[in-house]
Amino acid sequence: MFATIVGVAGELSGQRFPVRSKPVTFGRSEDNDIVLTAGLASRVHAELRQEGGGYVLRDRGSSNGTWVNGEPVTERQLMPGDEITIGDDVFRFETLDIRETVGTVIPPPRPSQAALRVTVTGGGPVGLSFALLLEYLLGPQVSVRVYDSRWVLDGGKIRWKGPDQGNIRRMQVVTIQSRQFLKLPPEVQERLFQVGCFTEMWPQGPDSIHDLGPRNIRIAYVEDQLLALANEKPGIELIPEAFDAEAMRDQVAGQHVLAICEGGKSRTFEHFKAKFGAADASLYSHQGDHLQDMVLGLRVKSELPDPMAVLLTVTQNRFLLNSLRGEGFLNMRLTADETKEVVGIDPVRQVFTECIQAGPCLMERTTGNEFFCGAHHALFLPALLKQSAFWGRVEEGLQLFGVATSNLSAVTGFKLDMVQRPRFTTQLYPRTPTTPGTFGFLLGDAANAIHFWPGRGLNSGLASAISLARCLAAPRRAPTFRDADFVRHEAVMAMLQYRHKTRAWRQMVTIDPAGEEVAIRDLIARGIAEGESGSFDKDADFEALMRLLSGTRGRLEARLTGLPDDATLRSHLQGLSPAMLHTLLVSEPWDSGTVGGEEVDLELLLEAPRPHRAGTGTGAADQLAAPATSAG
Repeated sequence: MFATIVGVAGELSGQRFPVRSKPVTFGRSEDNDIVLTAGLASRVHAELRQEGGGYVLRDRGSSNGTWVNGEPVTERQLMPGDEITIGDDVFRFETLDIRETVGTVIPPPRPSQAALRVTVTGGGPVGLSFALLLEYLLGPQVSVRVYDSRWVLDGGKIRWKGPDQGNIRRMQVVTIQSRQFLKLPPEVQERLFQVGCFTEMWPQGPDSIHDLGPRNIRIAYVEDQLLALANEKPGIELIPEAFDAEAMRDQVAGQHVLAICEGGKSRTFEHFKAKFGAADASLYSHQGDHLQDMVLGLRVKSELPDPMAVLLTVTQNRFLLNSLRGEGFLNMRLTADETKEVVGIDPVRQVFTECIQAGPCLMERTTGNEFFCGAHHALFLPALLKQSAFWGRVEEGLQLFGVATSNLSAVTGFKLDMVQRPRFTTQLYPRTPTTPGTFGFLLGDAANAIHFWPGRGLNSGLASAISLARCLAAPRRAPTFRDADFVRHEAVMAMLQYRHKTRAWRQMVTIDPAGEEVAIRDLIARGIAEGESGSFDKDADFEALMRLLSGTRGRLEARLTGLPDDATLRSHLQGLSPAMLHTLLVSEPWDSGTVGGEEVDLELLLEAPRPHRAGTGTGAADQLAAPATSAG
């Protein structure tokens, strides 16, 4: 059962307070979940607690009493529609039995009358971080609704659906830079960075501040912790359903902000796409074609120490390992011909499927050492053809990174490309006598889907959420939002796009000796062809690769301890085929010199606002009015 307290009279009229597993308290103290301002309210006046299959309201020994449907009570099990009166404040108790929603549409929530009303589509790390930032900066001055169809209501709390409900959790390991995570609310940082839940695999760089390096953390863990924290915030309403922009037009028009955080394939963005302008693919095109990389994701357990894995990763462009104590994904950049081989096959109907590329689906290893997609009932074809040249190259990649064949547990696929966004902010609906004028924002991958090879996708998404939250919390003079209020946020978004996409582009192309751009995937294809034909000098290639590794080690050793010596490297590489080593050499090392340099610092444009404190406002939501008659 899903329960909500709705204000119907008094200062909190129109606000909604979800009832979770912990008791909801009413009172004048700022420690309460529902803070009352009326003089008749006690410091801790009453509490609502879930007991058995229902909800019980108890008076906490208040001076002026608690009333339900006009009758004084000390304890009462509430029924849907019951009205609770405390002093001048009146609330209605509402419930929704999740069993009754099967095959039906959950009714939309009632409009909130909070000073700042925000709807977020997409409850991944960016959407939830944005909601928690707003709650931290503005407190009760903001009400936030977050929609995500990957959630389900369970025991009064919102949780992530499981694979049996069609939700394949993202088990990839991501790298979060200290420049971003230190700007998250302290409570979020505390939840995310529990001892044993993260590692510091990569060396410090320009995005490392306060002597804190990048932190590796599993994306599913980030999602779990942020959702658990959001469940505890009465000002954040979590709605386990897909957001339908067309059906919810009137609701959106009553909001100040619509933040689109659903990802690169956002349905909400598609609905409003014309408002944001046409994206330009030409900047990320090669020889007239929009360049796209296909990456095979191999879920692995590596036995290599992190410094060795880092050194091997950045010295070539064929494989990238990002892991948490060795567990993570080994990503393999594919050539155009290899991409055609990455398909599934339905063993019953004997037909091919591209589900691993289109979903992408996660194909789990079975007891028969096959890789199976339960959603499409397909097997990973390359793994069935174990004598094929392609599967041999996959196994050599596992060997390079110290992964036993038995420690490859799943495969998936990623298609990666980029476009240039013309803008990230727009007014979706104009202001009217009854609506405030709704502004829409693209955040996260909906704004800047970035090739993950240089590892800045989530960092760019978090930076976009931090920027918008600070902008919304900044003091302003007008009673409603105007385009000018988002000039600094739009500038931050443009800087993020420029910085991170130019970095990523240098991980998709390189410059040949004639000064022409060459796609890295085409270099890999050339290396494979030369390796198969024997058109290379294996001894010269081995020594050239050793020189590259030695040079990379020299640049990293001041920032990363435990790097392997030459003897260790030689011993490790001698077990690999000369053709494999030739392909690695031809793929070239990461262009860290070109992509290095200054990073985007939000403080250049947006100072950190003070978080909300009792009795004070940050100045932004205080001055946002309900629809007014003046033009403002």
